[in-house]
Amino acid sequence: MDNTIKNILIIFLIVLFFYVLTVLSSLMIPLVLAFLFAMLFQPIISLLKKLKLPNWTILSVISITSLLIVWGLFTIFISSTPEILSQKEYLLQRLNLKFNTFISWINQLTGQNYSMVDLDAWLNDVLKSGWVSTAAGNVAKSISSFTGSFVMFALYYIAILSGMSNYADFVRYVGGKRQAVFLSHYETIQKSILAYITTKTLINLTSGTIITLICFAFGVKFALLWGLCVFVLNFIPQIGSVLALIPIILMGLIQFDSLQTLFFLLVLSEGVLFGMGNIVEPKVMGNRLRLNTVTVLFGLVFWGYIWGIAGMMLSVPLMVIIKLTFANIPSFQTFGRLMGYPEKSK
Repeated sequence: MDNTIKNILIIFLIVLFFYVLTVLSSLMIPLVLAFLFAMLFQPIISLLKKLKLPNWTILSVISITSLLIVWGLFTIFISSTPEILSQKEYLLQRLNLKFNTFISWINQLTGQNYSMVDLDAWLNDVLKSGWVSTAAGNVAKSISSFTGSFVMFALYYIAILSGMSNYADFVRYVGGKRQAVFLSHYETIQKSILAYITTKTLINLTSGTIITLICFAFGVKFALLWGLCVFVLNFIPQIGSVLALIPIILMGLIQFDSLQTLFFLLVLSEGVLFGMGNIVEPKVMGNRLRLNTVTVLFGLVFWGYIWGIAGMMLSVPLMVIIKLTFANIPSFQTFGRLMGYPEKSK
C-alpha cells in the first residue's frame, strides 16, 4: 500500500511538473537551453582548469565567445528579414508569372479557359490591406521577444557556466548519502547529452554549409539564410530536414524558369539532407542514445505541444534525460526500458 501511494504521488508530481513547464515556458525554455548549452563547454572548462587558468578568465573567454556566436547567427535572420520584405514586389511578380504559366499549362491540358483575374485581385487586395506591414510588425515583435529571451538565456548561461567547474561537489551535496550514485547518474546523462549535441551540431553545420554552397552555385537568393535554416531546423527530429527544404524549393520555383534547374536543385538538396540524416548521422551517432522511434516521435509531439518549435528542437535531449532518470528509479524502470530498445546479443 505504501508503494502504491508513493507511486501515485510521484505521478501526480510529474503531471504538476509538466503543467508548470507549460505555464512558465517563457522562463523555462531559456533555462533549459542555457543548461544544455553549458554542458557543451564543461569538458573545455575542466581542461582549462587543469592548465591552472583562473576561473574568471575561463568564464569570460567561453561565455563571451559562445554568446557572440549565437548572436551572430541571430543577426543573419535579422538582416535577412528586411531584405526579403524589400523584394516583396519582385517575389510577388515572379509568383504571379509562375501561376500564369501553370494556368496556361492547365488550360492546354484540359481544354478549359481558366484565368488569373482572381489571383491578381487577391494579390492586390493583400498589398492594399496592409498585410505586408502587419507581417513586418509581427516579425519585429518576434525579434523583440527573442531579444528578451536571449538576455534571459545569457544570464542563465553565465550563471550555470560559472558553476560547471564545481559541478561534482554540488551533485555530491545534493545526493547526500547516495552522492556516488547521484554523481554517476549525472555523469551518464551529461555524457549522453554532450555526445548527442556535439554530433548533431557538427552534422547540422556540415549540412547547412553544403546547402549554402549549393544555393550560391544555383544563384538562389538569400542562400546564407537557407543554410542557417537547415542548421537550425535539423535539430527537429524526423521532420526538420523536410521543413528546411521547403523555403529553398519555393525560392527556386519563384526564381527559375527552367524546370530542369529546379529539379537538380531539389535532387542535390534532398540528397545532402537525406545522406547526412539517414546515412552519416546513424553511423556517427551509433547507439549512444538508445531511444526507439516511438519515443522520438512521442517526444517530438509532446514537447512541441508544450513549448512549440523550441520544444521540438529540444525533444531528443529531454527524452534522453527522462529515459535515463526513469532507468534509475526502481518504480519506473519499466518505462525507461519501454523508451529504448534491447541490447543486441553478442
